[in-house]
Amino acid sequence: MLPKKKYPYQADMPYARQPLKALYVCQRMFTTLVMVAWWAIYYSVMPRKYRPRPSWSVKCCIAVNFTRRIYRVTELAGVTWGTRNPDKACKDCDLKWTRFEWVDPLPEDLRTGIIADPQVPFKRVGCFIWPKERPKKAPVIPPCPGDPAPRSNDDLMDGGEYELAAGDVPLIGIFLHGGGYCHMSAHEKAPTSQIPERLMRDKAFTEIHAVEYRLLQHAPFPAAVQDAAAVYAHIIRRHQRQRSDKSSSSRTNSSTRVGDDDSKRTRDDVTDFLSAHKDYEAQARYKKENEAIHAHVAELAANTNCKIILIGDSAGGNLVLALARWIRDEGVLPPPDGLLLLSPSCDPSHAFPETPSSYIPRPHADTDYLVDTPEPRALLQRTFLGHNPVETMHSPYVSPASSRVLKAFYGDAFASSVADLTIAQLDETQRQYLRNMASAPATPVPSTPVPASAVPRFITGPPEAAGPEQERSPTSLSRPIIASPRGLSLFTEFPKSCVVLGDAERLEREVMRLVGAMERDGVDVHTIWVKDAPHDVLMMGWWDERVRDGVWAQVEDWVRQV
Repeated sequence: MLPKKKYPYQADMPYARQPLKALYVCQRMFTTLVMVAWWAIYYSVMPRKYRPRPSWSVKCCIAVNFTRRIYRVTELAGVTWGTRNPDKACKDCDLKWTRFEWVDPLPEDLRTGIIADPQVPFKRVGCFIWPKERPKKAPVIPPCPGDPAPRSNDDLMDGGEYELAAGDVPLIGIFLHGGGYCHMSAHEKAPTSQIPERLMRDKAFTEIHAVEYRLLQHAPFPAAVQDAAAVYAHIIRRHQRQRSDKSSSSRTNSSTRVGDDDSKRTRDDVTDFLSAHKDYEAQARYKKENEAIHAHVAELAANTNCKIILIGDSAGGNLVLALARWIRDEGVLPPPDGLLLLSPSCDPSHAFPETPSSYIPRPHADTDYLVDTPEPRALLQRTFLGHNPVETMHSPYVSPASSRVLKAFYGDAFASSVADLTIAQLDETQRQYLRNMASAPATPVPSTPVPASAVPRFITGPPEAAGPEQERSPTSLSRPIIASPRGLSLFTEFPKSCVVLGDAERLEREVMRLVGAMERDGVDVHTIWVKDAPHDVLMMGWWDERVRDGVWAQVEDWVRQV
């Protein structure tokens, strides 16, 4: 009898069973080491024009080729690396630069929207916090305006209010590591931890909380968003001034109110949310909902004594976008002050084409270490979705830059205009063109084939377009719809963002679609172009240090302006 797989998604991988797995991995490692010697000779002797990019050193050429061959092993043989059990604590005595802390599960009053999945339990979350030393607390916190007397530190879990009174607002980062939702961890020794380590070394942040969120091996979507939201809510509440019970309970769940109103509407009252004929009744209702949420969020933000930037590289950038979307859609927490997106993965649906023949390989195959193996990648993504339908892959929470999502929000013309956009083309003229481009009704898109018993496909339009009998919602996983709640656009009300991108990486096109959509919705988005750089260059310790130093200087410049 063949040995059982460690994880279900490995069952259909070509080389995931022993002894074939061991033979394949050994063969691949041996041939790769032989190739290293060949690459060193070849790139040293041949003129620079024969290198993947003429500006690359021999070391960069070898590193990209070597890493690409190793990455192929992980996708064909199901090898994972750099992971750890998210339910296991880490002793502080084993940590040099960070301290480990548990964060309680997300409070029940915040469990709304996309993260409220009865099949995915909320759990406590581990955090590696930079730096290792805890901030010093003052014995007495000065009173806030209107407070009758000073309060002790017992009233506030963090020293944030004291720092605010002293004119020093702490800047806190929440770091969500990359690794395709199946590799890496938040541990200080993980390769991706070079990112928070450098930011703290350069004193760009007061603290950075690296979140040990659950990977797809441990729980499906939306577990990772649950864990990130728990840490975000924990930091917000640590830095909140005391508020009256009346103000804290003044807001009811907006999704419930919208649903109650929707049930009273008839099909005749509904029009497409991108059409020229607006539903003014819906607009008035959305306006009232948004005003209530804005007032609630503004009150929370005014009482929050810190600034927060969400930081994510690769798949961590995807998680940052999902968390920011949940915060905006639900309106139960104040928004972050900025998003730092380092080569973010923003279209996992690329592994699920309409038909196998319509699959289009991502660009820059010769200059990036990421591999394009659609079948193994689809297995990983399907495990990531878990019990959710395949159509969830086209949710704005999972693939915000997919062509289907862009067509649903902005129409075919806009989606076509950003389909092949490169970072080299994104000048001020192009930005203005994207900002001023009008939306048009989306052309209906056929769904990915699913069994008749499965959940029906996505619908393009507002929640009302599905009809009350279907009870669809933009913030539902089981009965989804490609839209945003309360009449919002795809990235309306998103915080200012900084996107770092190399023009030699395979994600260039999808990241530029993301940037284009952000520009279209008026987000203050700053792009940092890393010329001739592969994917996630700031995580690559073997890359040209002068190039990385220049990028870090630009990133930290942007952070200081938040």
